[in-house]
Amino acid sequence: MCVPRISAGTVLLSIAALMMMTASFMSAASGIPKTSGVKVALPAQDEIAAPPDKRSMENLMRQKLVAAKTVLEGISRQDHGMVQESAARMIELSRLEAWERMASPRFVQDTADFVAAAEFLSRMAESQDSDGEDLGFLRLTMTCSNCHRHVRGTAVAGGAGAVVDRSLAGVH
Repeated sequence: MCVPRISAGTVLLSIAALMMMTASFMSAASGIPKTSGVKVALPAQDEIAAPPDKRSMENLMRQKLVAAKTVLEGISRQDHGMVQESAARMIELSRLEAWERMASPRFVQDTADFVAAAEFLSRMAESQDSDGEDLGFLRLTMTCSNCHRHVRGTAVAGGAGAVVDRSLAGVH
């Protein structure tokens, strides 16, 4: 039996469609309105324990973004070694002490999800499974999106309260 090979373009279009559907579903399921200026009381589990140093966080996030872009390049070139090295770099960056200062139960889970997705991606690269790498990159991207959505709308413990102005939640 001959199994047809699906082109990379078809896979990427399918991934993009899946990401859009998932994002739409998740925002609808969260019950958080998309209108600007909405103030929502956050549960205590979403509070960040200590405010992160903005410059340090921007530097770490930029490094993670560079690694993620390198993963995409590696997938595009079918360079499994590049994918594996970049996934390892993202895992290494996620285990730095700077993240521990932000340790809320939700943030800890978001970080664990990210590391699990990066480890899956690394395993797929090690086994030279291109389709698995595509899926791993999708999982990784979804964990990034979920965490950023959470962090953009999270209060700092001990601050003026856990009410957050969601009007800036869509600003990157």
